[in-house]
Amino acid sequence: MDEHNPYAPSAASLAGATVIPADSGGAWRDGKLLILTREAALPNRCVRCNEPSEEPTKSRRVYWHSPWLYLLILANILIYALVALIVRKKAVVAPGLCSEHKKRRRIGIGIAWALLIAGFALMFTGIPTAKGAAVIGGLLLIMVALLVSANVSRIVRANRIDAQYVRLKGCGPAFLDSMPPFAG
Repeated sequence: MDEHNPYAPSAASLAGATVIPADSGGAWRDGKLLILTREAALPNRCVRCNEPSEEPTKSRRVYWHSPWLYLLILANILIYALVALIVRKKAVVAPGLCSEHKKRRRIGIGIAWALLIAGFALMFTGIPTAKGAAVIGGLLLIMVALLVSANVSRIVRANRIDAQYVRLKGCGPAFLDSMPPFAG
């Protein structure tokens, strides 16, 4: 009698499969990095202090491209922007924050908005009166607002994204210490 089952999956399709330990949930630590499988869900804890996170946790997209692409800025910033948009890799993560860290983040975003509005107001009041110091001060406030918003609004950022894993920066030591070490 023939033992061949035509409905069985091929053995070749299982050859490169990743074996994920059952207790890890697809999330590990590697030094200061959090490593996730592409389909893993983060635990319901604050990624900064490891306290229980405040629900609901919003899913966010993180993007990554090779750092070598920054060399394209030397040629033309528009070429860099187009190539980066085409070749970037995306992952969806849902990092949790406790009420304390959500409050800090909201305050930081509010400060960034206030700096941005103050910068535009200072710049546009200096233009009609031909006061160069006011225009330069307004531009500096706008640049500071952009830097503050870039640092405060981001919860985690991608260090590397490949076909199998997402490596994230920005998690606190207490959260990382609660994760099993990465063995792969």
